[in-house]
Parts: sequence; C-alpha cells; structure tokens
Amino acid sequence: MKRIFMQISLALMLLIAGIGVVGLLHYNYLGILFIITGVAILSLPLIQLIHSNKLLDQEKDELQNRFTTIFDFQAVGMALISLEGKLLKVNPSFCQILGFPENEILHVNFTRFLHSDDLMNYQYYLTQLLDNSIKTYQCEQRLVNQNGEIVWVITNLSLIRDQQNRPLYFISQIQNISAQKNAEEQLRHMAYHDPLTGLANRNKLEQYIHHLISMARRHQNAFALLFFDLDRFKNINDTIGHGAGDILLQIVAERLKSMVRSTDLVARLGGDEFVVVITDVKKTESLAAIAQKILDVILKVMVIKGNDIYITTSIGISLYPYDGQTMQTLMKNADLAMYRAKEQGRNNYQFYTLEMTTRAQEKMALQNAIGHALVKNEFILHYQPKMDLATSRITGIEALLRWQNKEYGMIAPDEIVSLAEETGLIIPVSEWVMTTAIKQLKQWQEMGFNTLTMAINCTGRQLRQANFVESLLHILNENGVPASLIELEITESLVMQDTENMLRVLYELKDLGIKIAVDDFGTGYWSLNNLRRFSVDKIKIDKSFISQIPMNDTCAGIVSAIIAMAKKLGVRVIAEGVETREQYEFLLREGCSEIQGYLLSHPVSSDMMTEFLKKPESISNQLTT
Repeated sequence: MKRIFMQISLALMLLIAGIGVVGLLHYNYLGILFIITGVAILSLPLIQLIHSNKLLDQEKDELQNRFTTIFDFQAVGMALISLEGKLLKVNPSFCQILGFPENEILHVNFTRFLHSDDLMNYQYYLTQLLDNSIKTYQCEQRLVNQNGEIVWVITNLSLIRDQQNRPLYFISQIQNISAQKNAEEQLRHMAYHDPLTGLANRNKLEQYIHHLISMARRHQNAFALLFFDLDRFKNINDTIGHGAGDILLQIVAERLKSMVRSTDLVARLGGDEFVVVITDVKKTESLAAIAQKILDVILKVMVIKGNDIYITTSIGISLYPYDGQTMQTLMKNADLAMYRAKEQGRNNYQFYTLEMTTRAQEKMALQNAIGHALVKNEFILHYQPKMDLATSRITGIEALLRWQNKEYGMIAPDEIVSLAEETGLIIPVSEWVMTTAIKQLKQWQEMGFNTLTMAINCTGRQLRQANFVESLLHILNENGVPASLIELEITESLVMQDTENMLRVLYELKDLGIKIAVDDFGTGYWSLNNLRRFSVDKIKIDKSFISQIPMNDTCAGIVSAIIAMAKKLGVRVIAEGVETREQYEFLLREGCSEIQGYLLSHPVSSDMMTEFLKKPESISNQLTT
C-alpha cells in the first residue's frame, strides 16, 4: 500500500511540475505557484517516508533515489537547510539563481544571500515553523547573487519533522521572478514619471503632496509649491523644431534636479510646466532664494543643435497651510502668482496674495462676458483718420476695436485682445473686425470716397491661421473692395516670433496688392534687413516718441533718423499720436508722409467719421494757416 502511495505521489509531483513549467513559459505566476506548491505538498510525505523507521533499507534507498532525481531536476531552486540555517543540499536550479557553484554555497548560512530588508521577516517565520504555529511559509523575497545584484524570488519554506514530530531540517523552494518584478517596476515607473525628462509626473506629484499634507498636519510643518513655465517656449518649437524643444526640456529638468534636496520633489506636468515642492519651510526668505536660483540656472545658455539658446521662466509660489490646505487650492494659487509674474515682465517670481484671487475672479467674469459679446453685438468699431502731409488730404482710416459692456463700460483695446487671446476668441473677434471694417469701407466708397484706405490691426494667431489669406480674399470679393485699399498693421514683436512663417504669409498678402504697415515702430528691434525682406510699405512711429517732440531732443533726433532711413528705403512713414501743431510742423519739415492723432480727430463712430469725411477742409485750413 505504501509503495502504491509513493508511486502515485511521484506521478502527481511530476505532473504538477510539468504543468508549472508550461506556466513558466508564459511568465505566469500561476505556473510558478503550481511548481512550488506542488513540490511543497508532495515532497513532504515523501521525505517523511524516507525518515520512517517502518520502511526497509531497500525501500528507503529506492525512495531516496527517486527524491534525489526529483530534487535535482526541478525547474525551481530547491535546498535543504539545517535548523541553524546552513545549506545542506542544493539543486542546480538553486545554484543558477544565486550564480554560485554548489561547492561554494554548501554549509553556508542561507541568510548570507538574503537581502537585509527581508531578514527580520524571514527569521520570524522560521520561529513560527519551529513552534508549529504554521505549516508552511510562502512569500516574495530578495536574494543577492554572486554579482551583488538583487534577485526577486517566490519562496516556499517548510519544516521536515521525523515520526516523533521532532524538527529535522527545512526544505526551501525558490523561483526567480526578477523579470516579472522588473516589468512591474517599469510599469510603476511609467505610471508616476514623465517619459521625456524622467521627472515625477502629475500622478506622483499628487501622491507626494497628499502625503506631505497629512505629515504637515500632524507635525505642523510648512511646505511650498513653486509653479512655473518657460517664457515664450513655443518660439523654440516654431523656430528650431520640436526636437530641440524636447532637448531644452531635458536640460531644464537636469538643472532643476541638481538644485533640490532629496526630500524635495521636481515634477513636470506636461508641456513646459514644472512644479518644485520644497519641504520643511522655515522662512519665506529661503523660498525667495531658491526661486532666484531657479531663475538664474534656467537663464544660463543652452547649446542645442549648434544654437545658443537663452530662455527665462516665471515662477508663482504658494505656501501650505497659509495659501491653501488642499493640493487643488495650492496649485491654483501658485498658478495665479505665476501669471502675476508674467504680467510683471516675466523672468521673476511672485508669492501668492489674496488680491490675486480677487483679481482672477474679476478677470474670469470679464472672460465670461467677452464670450457673449459677439452674440450680444457689444463690439463696435471706432475710426481715426490719417492725413497726407504733402497734400493735406485725408488718405486713410484706421479701424479700432471697442467693447461696450453695460457692466464694465468701455473696455480698452489692449485688454480686449488679451482677453480674446486667453479665451480662444481672438480668431472670431478678428474676423468680425475684418468683415465690419471692409463693409464700412465699401459704404464710404459708395459715397464717393473711392481712394480711401482702411488700416486693420492683425494678431499673431490670426496670421498663423492656415486659411487666413483665403478668408481675407473672400471678404474682399464678397464686398467688392479692391485689395489695394487695405493696410494690415502688424507689430515688430509679432513678426520676430515666427519670422519664416510670417515672411511666407506677408508675401502672399503682398501678391494680392495688400499693403503692410509696421505698428509701434521703434519700441522693439527691427533691422534694416527686415524692412527689405518683408517688403514693408509703411512704418508707424510709436506715439511715445512723437509725444516728446519738441521738448526732448533725443526723441526728435530718433524720429528724424527714422524718417530719413525710411525715405532711402522707399518706405512711407506715419507718425501716430500727433496732438499739437508744434509736432505737426516738425514732422512736416522732416518730410514725414502721414500723421494720425487727436490733432486730426479722436477715434469716433462710423457716423461721426462719415460727417468728418464730408468736411475735411476745416482741419486742413486750421493746419495750413
């Protein structure tokens, strides 16, 4: 009967081992557990039979041989371990997992190969087995192989006892699961880290901040969020490519990591947005110093694809618990502070204040209002004339956007454009301006003002539209207005942001006969070469220079130089902001082409401008007498 039992036991053991090997081929934990559990369950009675006094020596030898065969050829590592922890017998798989030959590990204490962090747990369960509190012990453990590398294993440990229930030795089965653990670790890393920079991502940041908040509440500590993005980062992508932009982000990430302590955290939220979490804050002065160091380190030159790149950043700072007691509130307030830093000229840091929330709420209300302005017909155009100095004739009109809201009154043009940009309404608003101005020009043509030109301001996003030229041509054709009567005003900074693309669009416009004028000339950097490349028709000298004539000799000299330069290039000059007769006479002497300003007329409604156009002689007579 015992012999039949042993044969059945052996057959079942081999069957389970075989199933387990098939499972291993698919890297399945089920296969691993099948092997270890099967060997553990079925080897124990077999070993106990070997130690039984009731078997004949021949039967014991036969069982011993069968056990040795099973032991040596198992896919899992197997070892017999003395009660003192020494390795008495090991199979080839066990040696392979540890990377040692058999003769080097026999009689060595198994704990030598066990990771120090798992030692206490291992010794505890050995005691449990010896006390007969548990029958078997199964867990994941870390071993250290011959090369000093960590090997993750599933371990099953059992205690062999004799017929009198006295402990003899332990039997251990181990299976290498390092590949699976590494795959899990990679998935875990991907879930919590940014793939481009290796920094923590939003998931990791949230986890980290929630932990900090719970700790800070318990110990009454403070920590800070530094929220920032890179100023005008889009220009990098647009000019030298997204690949260069990625390299720049990686350089920034490395610089940030080198600046913080091990207890702090640097995270990338996406795009060019970063967060630095500073723990255990004692003084706001230390935060200011850290923020300044970030500004300084990012400003250092980066050499990317042969280009020297300089970039700045704007930082907003919120402090727990003073500026918020949840992650959402802290992030929102740091974001508000960052936008305040941008408003202050960029490349600086700002601490959050309560006034920022009030201001943000007011801005949000304005953004909501502008979202309905087109539907409610709250936008209007005012018009300001331009006069040719040589003939004293009104030659053109500039269309100027106004927003008349019942709650907020008349909104300034710059604020309208800013709000429209932020809300994404700049395209429909710009199209409305274009359509309304051209329709008005058509009405004036029908009144007999056939040579009158219309100047319309253009935004960068408008010019970057793929169908901008086609859309403008459609409006002109629909209203029967010649393209030669349209002047598009662009700023220096707009063109310099995306030079090659702007060049292509402006050439297309020029081919249609549309005139190009550079607005606010003198406030930025515009080389003579750019005036030639872009085939500019007109430049408008910024009113900040005109307003100083004739009191400021330097400003007068600059204006004279601009007019002289433009004449040599064949470019007409418009002086905007002309308010006094002295300014008019100076510009007339210097040979300026046109003037625009309060001296002629304030920006007025279309009806009032129509009346002005019907009686332009009063202005001409006033200036020439």
